[in-house]
Amino acid sequence: MRLFIDTGPFMARHNKRDKQHSYAVQSFDKIRDGETAYRKLYTSDYILDEAVTGCRQRTHNHGLSVELGTLILSSESLLMLRVDEDTLLEAWELFKSRREIPLSLTDCTSAILARKHGITDVYSYDSDFEALGFRVLARL
Repeated sequence: MRLFIDTGPFMARHNKRDKQHSYAVQSFDKIRDGETAYRKLYTSDYILDEAVTGCRQRTHNHGLSVELGTLILSSESLLMLRVDEDTLLEAWELFKSRREIPLSLTDCTSAILARKHGITDVYSYDSDFEALGFRVLARL
């Protein structure tokens, strides 16, 4: 099974003050130990940007945000999907068309990438992905 990992879990894992921190630690430990049904893990370059930037802004800790970025970039179990021009344009159309859902453009790029790679499950604290037809998991 395939799982797309959104920004929230990465940030919660690295911010001890985040209300989801303990759940994120447990979930990533399960992933590390192979205790989930997910064998293929994905994220994107836009998620990397959002997570590292968000970590820096929330914690005011440059070292922690560098640690987070390094962990994501060096992970052997995580496939980094890249937003190309076609994906960006598709995401932009989705963003413009779904005004009833408070999606970010990054959310839209994630949705387009997930669809292109046959991913139906998203590890996220953002339930808006459900409105796009994804199964959202807040814990693993």
